[in-house]
Amino acid sequence: MTFHPSSPSIGHRLLLLLLASIWGSSFILMKIGLFGWQGGPGSPVVMDGMQLGLLRMAIAGLVLMPVALQRLRRWNRSVWGALAINGFVGSLIPAILFAHAQTRLPSATAGMLNALSPIWTLVLAIVVYRTVVGRKQVWGLLLGFIGALGLMSLRDGSGEVQWSAAWMLVLATACYGLSINVVRNRLSQVGPLTISAVALSMTAIPSAVGFFCLRGHDVVRSHPEGGTAVFAAAVLACIGTAGALVLFNQIIQKTNALFASSVTYVIPLFALMWGWLDGEPIGWQHAFYGMIILSGVRLVAKG
Repeated sequence: MTFHPSSPSIGHRLLLLLLASIWGSSFILMKIGLFGWQGGPGSPVVMDGMQLGLLRMAIAGLVLMPVALQRLRRWNRSVWGALAINGFVGSLIPAILFAHAQTRLPSATAGMLNALSPIWTLVLAIVVYRTVVGRKQVWGLLLGFIGALGLMSLRDGSGEVQWSAAWMLVLATACYGLSINVVRNRLSQVGPLTISAVALSMTAIPSAVGFFCLRGHDVVRSHPEGGTAVFAAAVLACIGTAGALVLFNQIIQKTNALFASSVTYVIPLFALMWGWLDGEPIGWQHAFYGMIILSGVRLVAKG
């Protein structure tokens, strides 16, 4: 299989911009869900990363469950495995990993490392689907990973390098890359709303059970910022997960996997904006390594 990017229309680009604004705002919402209106990486949390990730996915899945049940008879059992990958690997695991990572990393840094998604999309397309790539795309892969390593090596306010948190984000973007390829290659005949509804519904009950088993409900009830954290998680779930995933799957099907994943060109801009407005320490090094990552992504998409 040879990779040939299609030429998206203006409408597709506008949808991509809308999606970027939604997902770019997700990182600050995760921060509010973790710390409330006060606090930041390294300070006490309202909910921990696991609790926030599970609550987010439980709400998102329950919101779309009526749609999934309505389409129950039209489910094709041959694609259940692909839908499960989309739900658990493409949504649940990254939601937990990103929330965990943001207990130690600024939301703006998380948004910039999220730009690795197109890089992983191509890597997994090569490994799993035998996609043939050009020299520019190989250089793009190298640039992307060099930029990521540079960004990951930056010290935080306490002078420490948060390697473990950064690697969580790298793993999360690899999950996104796998999910994007699965949607494009295994679910191309399934409607985007059906994909999102069924995939997220599969994660809803396990996520809700996990949240209650971890006493998440007691935590948010007893904490003075609990209501704020739950509200942020609900907005994140309904708009940043359920709504955005429907839009994302629609873009994948109407264009191609790499164009859809190039939404990460714009996500860092919104993540940086919100981080700056929230007073996060953002230096020139962050912008420098972020630009290296995006340069790699551009080579991957244009190759």
